[in-house]
Amino acid sequence: MDPTIRSEIASSVKKIYTKTGFILKKGDLIAQLDDQDYRYQLELAEAELSQLKIRLIGQNKTYQRNAELVDQNFISPNALDEIVNQKNETEELIKISEARAKIANYRLSKTKIYSPINGKVEKQIASVGDFLKVGDSIIQIMNNDRLRAHVPFPERLATKLKPGLPIELKSPIVQEKIIVKIAELKPQLISDTLSIDVIADVVNQPNWQAGGSVRGTVVFKEIRNLSVPEQSIILRPAGQVVYVVINDVAFEKSVQTGITQNGNTEITAGLELGELIAVDGAAYLTDEAKINITQK
Repeated sequence: MDPTIRSEIASSVKKIYTKTGFILKKGDLIAQLDDQDYRYQLELAEAELSQLKIRLIGQNKTYQRNAELVDQNFISPNALDEIVNQKNETEELIKISEARAKIANYRLSKTKIYSPINGKVEKQIASVGDFLKVGDSIIQIMNNDRLRAHVPFPERLATKLKPGLPIELKSPIVQEKIIVKIAELKPQLISDTLSIDVIADVVNQPNWQAGGSVRGTVVFKEIRNLSVPEQSIILRPAGQVVYVVINDVAFEKSVQTGITQNGNTEITAGLELGELIAVDGAAYLTDEAKINITQK
């Protein structure tokens, strides 16, 4: 969340209570705009409202007196019609005046600018003395409580990726990895890279920074299998092989491999758990070559 706080009224900046880098809590006072004109407008609206209420009191008394005279047959009932019309008109004017007073009070309240969220001031835009029009920016606030990670994946995975799958996220800013769920996928591919934009929410991770880079790993399936260091697998005319060391003799064994991850390659067939294999220098070995194992 990074809202840019803008002025809702036209006025000059009288005072700013924060600056770039300051920590804000929701409801903290950010700025004070010049409120003199808006105070005058509120006073004028309240004075007009008070005047109309006094007029209505007088009209009610006049109506009461005339009603008593009508009851005593001193005046015609038609004499009440005019005063009733005046009373109705004044009551409508009071409603209009009350609305004007509410508008004036609302505008006056907007001369004080408060923070709508917890966060840090990312950028101070306005300065003391600046005249702001409606919609002009004052400051920008950054809140890292909820971030969105955009991770591009190859288009060939379009049929496998879907919201709800777990995704592991890693940022160079922090050491810890987090596992969240895919929130959504953009419906269109990224045109210049033909990749899928995978979106995940990072919530309540204060050390993560907006604008930083992120690496995402989606786990489609978990399996347990053998793996060997990637450099121990040698490509020979017969295919991929590893050299198993038995009694200081290297024996060539053909293997079938799966995925490679973090420097290790999965072995799906051809090798048993616990067998000793050659790693460094394996490319220089041949089948049944004698070797010397030394301790460094």
